[in-house]
Amino acid sequence: MSNLFYLNRQNTQRAAALVLALASTFLLVTPSLAQEVLEINDRSGRDKVIQMVKTDTPPIIDGIMDDVWYTGAVVDDFHQVAPFEYTEPSEETIVYVLYGENAIYVGARMIYKNPDDIMAYTMIQGGNFRYDDKFRLYLNPFNDGRNGYTFEINPHGMRAEAIFEGVDGLNRDWTGIWFSGAQRNEEGWFAEMAIPYETLSFDPNASSWGISFQRGVESNTEDIGWTSFNRNTNPSNFGTAVGMQGMKQGIGLDIIPAINVTNRRSYDPETTQTEFEPSLNLFYKFNPNLTGAATFNTDFSATDVDNRQVQLTRFDLFFPEQRRFFLQEADIFEFGGLNRNGKPFFSRRIGIGPGGQNLNLDAGGKLTGRIGRWNVGALAVKQAGNADILGDLPQGSRVISDSDLFVGRASANVFEQSTIGAIVTHGNPTADDSNTLVGLDFNYLNNLSFDGITIQGQAWYQKSDTDGLEGDDEAFGANISSPNTDGFSGGLEYRQLGKNYFPALGFANRVGIKQAQAELGHTYRFSQGTLLRSVANNLEFTTISGTDGNLQTEEFELEFAQVENQKGDQAVLLFNDIREVLIEPFEIADGVTIPVGDYSFQRYGIELESGGQRRLLVMLGLQDGEFYGGNRKTVELKLDWRPSPRFTGVLEYEFNDIDLPQGNFNTHLVRLRTNIAFTPEWAWISTVQYDNQSELLSVNSRLQWIPRAGSEFYVIYNGGWRESIERNSSFDQLGQSATMKVGHTFRF
Repeated sequence: MSNLFYLNRQNTQRAAALVLALASTFLLVTPSLAQEVLEINDRSGRDKVIQMVKTDTPPIIDGIMDDVWYTGAVVDDFHQVAPFEYTEPSEETIVYVLYGENAIYVGARMIYKNPDDIMAYTMIQGGNFRYDDKFRLYLNPFNDGRNGYTFEINPHGMRAEAIFEGVDGLNRDWTGIWFSGAQRNEEGWFAEMAIPYETLSFDPNASSWGISFQRGVESNTEDIGWTSFNRNTNPSNFGTAVGMQGMKQGIGLDIIPAINVTNRRSYDPETTQTEFEPSLNLFYKFNPNLTGAATFNTDFSATDVDNRQVQLTRFDLFFPEQRRFFLQEADIFEFGGLNRNGKPFFSRRIGIGPGGQNLNLDAGGKLTGRIGRWNVGALAVKQAGNADILGDLPQGSRVISDSDLFVGRASANVFEQSTIGAIVTHGNPTADDSNTLVGLDFNYLNNLSFDGITIQGQAWYQKSDTDGLEGDDEAFGANISSPNTDGFSGGLEYRQLGKNYFPALGFANRVGIKQAQAELGHTYRFSQGTLLRSVANNLEFTTISGTDGNLQTEEFELEFAQVENQKGDQAVLLFNDIREVLIEPFEIADGVTIPVGDYSFQRYGIELESGGQRRLLVMLGLQDGEFYGGNRKTVELKLDWRPSPRFTGVLEYEFNDIDLPQGNFNTHLVRLRTNIAFTPEWAWISTVQYDNQSELLSVNSRLQWIPRAGSEFYVIYNGGWRESIERNSSFDQLGQSATMKVGHTFRF
């Protein structure tokens, strides 16, 4: 009787939440009860054309407008992208475009009614420009509507770049060599860019490229663009630059030697050693759209450290790839739109041993490019075993030998914006067992046939072959969605992963499942001049069962009344109704094990975020509710302080207070990041992290000098401490290292 009452109460809560969401949506879309929605026509600009002008006198890239810019093509027909797409922008933008034998050049005048409104907090190369005024150049050298690059500059002349992974995804960890300059002036600021052809893959016989531009004005959280669709600029809606010819790429060879000197010190037992490690990366373009890369004695010492995560689930956590060698042309290896569970290739697996330790990569080679309608990629790596470092590993760690790892990927462009392809991987980076995987995928995109609506979907199939695992080793799935930023959006997805499906070079943290998911959302945008900018509601329902059909997880998630005002301040209410069926005990913390059982619980919360134009950005999340027969309270806080372009500090704190019948415990995760910019070339970047799950305190501090793109010098300190068992509130040092690295790109 009590179970029946509980189920009725659970269904009543779900129904009430659903009624609230639907009622708010109804009120907002009813003309008599809400302001009239702006009419949005298909004015994306994808039919816009620039007649390119070639110059024999390249501009000097220093942020000062030369007369040569006036000889270039002029672009000034910009519209507002966000918040009110296709309306008149608040500020004027004029762009000048030129190309020469060796590079494409773009200059942009950002004009302000009040230049004091310029916002520029970042003075570190490759930094985060999210809250800065900015100018972006988009390029799709193949003009195929499917891939491309973006290059970004802020008023201090700082650079950031990214590569599109498919039409919608941006990989901001990709890096390329290009040059920039910016200067503030009486009308606003002027930006200059030079993008060498050596940095790009392109077809030398093609005279037209996809191109677009965008400007960010953070004082009123506005994006201004030349082309856009659904409040987004991506390769499917770029305009076209025509008349390009005679571009030279040199012999297409980049030689990147680096020297690494590291002093390491361990304290238990106490040892000290100094290592001298040269490394070499080579990049060669066999033709302008096919690039080969080789790496020897690969060094990743300057790679950003991972953000720690609190583990309160029974599934492996996901950490993104940040190593430069693997990020080059990474979009070619993307498969089926998968970004987590079921991903057949995840380069982060390479160079990580069975105990999580770093393994040397003795050598590696990669071939990526586009040949006609085909997109091709191949990667081979020689990974060292862990026998030489076994003494530094936890007792009982598995010994693995040197291994040869391989992934091959090919896809063909079909229809207007879609692809069909295949992938194969071979090798196991964490064991000596053999593993091979093959897969097929189809990616569909259409934002051309339906007025103001995007339709996209994927279908995929994989099969793995692993020593010692027989049968039930397939995975497949399909989804369809309409991810619109106005009005209704939604999607359906189904996937199934066999119990013995094992992508050794991929990522799968939950197998032996059948998963179905449905999502429905609605966004209403108010007219200009009102207090609120938008309000949105989103419903998501997920059910996961074992391949035997028995339920494992069911979750109903509601994001209700997500409100944003004209300054970018946001608030959202959260409701989660979760059912978890544990078929084996789950140790959630030391000494606290949740037993087998059927658990249902509801959680409520609120998230608040202040607008990015403020010098102190505050994000606060609060959640409370039931949790595996007990209670869990969660607080998440982020303070982002930017008093000047020379200093930014970010403090993040996550706290969980968990009270269970099996025991009580708290989790704490603290992260402090500081960025100090002495000059645009010199910067000191530090990260301090602590969590009480691992009881580890770590420091990563990096002094960097980047005098120009392609040249870099680093001094890096890493230190680790563990909470002392014998002394309260103190730490015992585990080890530390100091590294000096210098590298330079020689381009031919």
